[in-house]
Amino acid sequence: MEQITKIYSERKRAGEINKEKKRLREIFKNIETNKTALIEKLIEEAAFQAVTLEETRELIKKTGVIEEYQNGANQKGVKKSSAVEVYDKMVNTYSRIIKQLCDLLPAKINFEGEGEKNPAKEIMEYVESMKR
Repeated sequence: MEQITKIYSERKRAGEINKEKKRLREIFKNIETNKTALIEKLIEEAAFQAVTLEETRELIKKTGVIEEYQNGANQKGVKKSSAVEVYDKMVNTYSRIIKQLCDLLPAKINFEGEGEKNPAKEIMEYVESMKR
């Protein structure tokens, strides 16, 4: 079986997670102050998962969606790759976390110079596009 290597170094992964946390905090900065502590843990988890999903997607591009397996001497074949299984489960968890965050947003937020937007809808559209 082929040795799987990391896509990101620990330093790059930490940097990407920090960038994603910053991006998410900006989106959710208008949430009521009494909910800030609540969302911080969700943002931490969402940022980690977003970066891990990106890394897993890159791994899938390199190794493909199926892998060979061998159980003992006589049982072998192909199956969905481990990376695809991880991706499938994590994208669903990520979607639930983002939905929780979006549910905490006011229905519409007026961002400076951007007119009225619904960031919850935009984020959910992005998450749904990741599932395809």
